Amino acid sequence: MRFFTSFLTLVVLLLCVFFAFSYFDSKYLLVATDAEYAKNTGTQLLELFLIVSIAAAMFLSLLIYSVLSTQNAARRMAYAISKDMSFSKEQFRRFYELSPVPYLLISPKGTITRPNKASLRFFGRTEEDLIDKNIFSFLSLPEHSEKIMRYKDSAERRIPVEQKEVQVLLDSKELRWALLSIEDITTPGSHEHNCLVTLVDIHEQKELERIKTEFLSLASHQLRSPLANLKWYIDFLLNRRRDQMSEEVQGYLHKMYRRNSDMIELVNTLLNLSRIEMGRVKVEKESADVEALTKSVIEELEPTALEKKIVMETTFVGDLQLDTDTRLVRIILQNLLSNSLRYTKENGKVFIRLSGSTSRIRFEVEDTGVGIPPNEQGSIFSKLYRATNAKEIEANGNGIGLYMCKELVEGLGGTITFVSKLGEGTTFTFELPR
Repeated sequence: MRFFTSFLTLVVLLLCVFFAFSYFDSKYLLVATDAEYAKNTGTQLLELFLIVSIAAAMFLSLLIYSVLSTQNAARRMAYAISKDMSFSKEQFRRFYELSPVPYLLISPKGTITRPNKASLRFFGRTEEDLIDKNIFSFLSLPEHSEKIMRYKDSAERRIPVEQKEVQVLLDSKELRWALLSIEDITTPGSHEHNCLVTLVDIHEQKELERIKTEFLSLASHQLRSPLANLKWYIDFLLNRRRDQMSEEVQGYLHKMYRRNSDMIELVNTLLNLSRIEMGRVKVEKESADVEALTKSVIEELEPTALEKKIVMETTFVGDLQLDTDTRLVRIILQNLLSNSLRYTKENGKVFIRLSGSTSRIRFEVEDTGVGIPPNEQGSIFSKLYRATNAKEIEANGNGIGLYMCKELVEGLGGTITFVSKLGEGTTFTFELPR
């Protein structure tokens, strides 16, 4: 660049000398041929020509210098960016290789192309054992094998899979629990498609949950029998020995009966939860009329609605015959409807809508209740979670119902979603495939 600047300066000086020489030469010839014209006009024209020529030469040289300087700056910038990118790639490569989290690069079909060191330790295998193998051949969910196929389909269609619980087959033939995430990281415009698999080891947490769930199941079984016997005795006293008791004693027995019923409902909920978490919920499908099933659930909850003067409106559209597990669908509907009645104020409304299409049946439960705070909606399906406004209305809730609904709906191969507006109400929607 320094050489070029010196060269350009020399060229400008030579041009100026050339134009000056041309000026004096032209002036000498002009005086020699026509002295009078040279005196009046010609000299002025030549001086103007000299000034314009020198100015043009300087402008042209500055323009060339500016263009070449910009090109040189652009080259330096491109070099710096290229160097930074190379450094970033190296940083990413080192992070990928040395990260304590198991990462694997796979093709959209699931073929492993590059496992990191943590994944080799996790699987207990060598790089040669994993490369060119299909990641989904190492994943297992004995009770829900269809979920693995759904994750595989999502990866092929480049749909993210986020933190799904799976069991991973290790080299020791042991099944270890992990959270599976799959993200498409294909560079735009690239013909080579890659997905990044992340496996987070949660085996110890799952073992603790299993022990806790087994204890909960055992305790619930032990509680259910005495509670059922107590309910029978109270019912006997209220119906067969009423005449022998004062109204005060009868009032106490009615309270005991209601509390006992609440305890039985809680125990049944805990038993259902333990079965779900232990994978012992068996789906037994049969042909069912879900319209009749829904009406029977509404009839069960009618006393609660009448007590709070809540109107329940129903809409049934299309073919509502479905091959499903009616026991599980009943539990889902009972939870959603009881929640709507619990968190809707007096004189409110609950809408139950069912619509059947060729591929699925859609259930909607809408209420005019308190709604769910926007900042808490992301946690509403979490186990033991209750919204703050729900706790203010009903202190004795357990935060299990919606978690159980989601697990059961997904176990039936369906999906569940909701929309809610604080102070106006909530609509839960779940769909079950035919």
